[in-house]
Amino acid sequence: MLKQRKWLFTVLMSLANFACAGSLLTAPVMQSNQNQMFTAEGVVEAIKSSVIAPQVTGSITTLTVKVGDRVKAGQLLAKIDTRMASQQVVTNQAQVAAAQAQLSTARSEYERKRRLYEKQYISQAALERSESDYKTAEAQAKAQLAQTGMASVQSGLHTIYAPYAGIIADVMAEVGDMAMPGKPLLALYEANGFRLVVNVPQSKIGNLKSNTAVTAMIPGAKETERHLTISQITVLPTADPVSNMVLVRLTLPQNLSSISPGMFARAMLPLEGVKGLGQIQGQTYVPAKAVIKRSELMAVYVIDKQGHPQLRQVRVGRKVGENIEVFAGLKAGEVVALDPIAAANFK
Repeated sequence: MLKQRKWLFTVLMSLANFACAGSLLTAPVMQSNQNQMFTAEGVVEAIKSSVIAPQVTGSITTLTVKVGDRVKAGQLLAKIDTRMASQQVVTNQAQVAAAQAQLSTARSEYERKRRLYEKQYISQAALERSESDYKTAEAQAKAQLAQTGMASVQSGLHTIYAPYAGIIADVMAEVGDMAMPGKPLLALYEANGFRLVVNVPQSKIGNLKSNTAVTAMIPGAKETERHLTISQITVLPTADPVSNMVLVRLTLPQNLSSISPGMFARAMLPLEGVKGLGQIQGQTYVPAKAVIKRSELMAVYVIDKQGHPQLRQVRVGRKVGENIEVFAGLKAGEVVALDPIAAANFK
C-alpha cells in the first residue's frame, strides 16, 4: 500500500509538470510497471439459468409470463392442451378394467382345474395350460396398470411451473404454437447470482496470481456497480483446441441491481513472473480532463512530433483521483493535450 501511494504521488507530480506545445497545455502519458496486468474481455452470465422445454406434445393453450417478468418458485408458466392426454387416461382405465376381468376369469379357471387335477379328473398338461393362461392374464393386467400410471404422469406434464424464483429471459413460443418434447419454450435465470466469464490465453494461465483480488469493469452497469472487486476465481481445467483460450469464471458480488446476463465486461487479471510487455503491461494513466467523449467513442488529442494535436480513440477504465486508466490507444512517453477544445481549434 505504501509503495502504491509513493508511485501515485510520483505520477501526480509528473503530470503536474505539464509541457507546452505552442499554446497547448500538455501532459505525458504515464505508466506504472508495479503490477503486471492482463486485461481480459468477456460477458456476464447467470450462475443458475435454465431453458425450459415441455416433455409432451400438444397445443399451447396458456402462457402466463413475458420477457422480463419476475416469477416465484412453483408459479404457473404455461399450459398445454390436455384433451388427448385425458382421453388416453380414460382409454387406459377401461383397458385396465378389461384386463382385470380377464385375470379374474383366468384365476377362477386355474383354481377349478387345480381341484379337478387333485381328483385326477384332468391331465397335468391341462392344468399347466390353465396355469399359463392365468400367469399371462396377470402379466397383462400389470402391464396395463403401468401404462395407465404413465398416462396419468404425462397428463400432469401438460402444466409447466417455475423450478425456482427468477427472471424470464426469453419466451420462444406463443399461445397456439405446437409444443414438442425438447423444443425450448422459456428461458429463466436466477437474479441473485452472476459471474463474469473471460477468455485468457493458455500461455498466461500459469502466471495468474492466486489469492489476489481482481478488478472488473462493466461499462453498462450503473455508476456504483461499474467497478467491482472480485475474490472468487475459477479457472476451468480445459482449453479450446482452436483458439487456445481458457475460460476463467469470476463470481460477482451478490445483490447487483443493474447487472444482467450478456453484458460486456473487462477483468484486470494480476500476473506474476512475466518479463516484457506486449499485451501484458503496466497501468497507463492520463489526466481525466484530457479525455473527451464523442457519441460512444472515447478519445484524446495526442501531440505528434511536429507539435500538432491528432485525435486518437482510446479505451479507458477506472478513475484514480484526477487521472483515468487507459487500456488501449496510448503508450508511455506520448504526450496528450489537456484541453481538448483548444486542441480541436489548434492551428
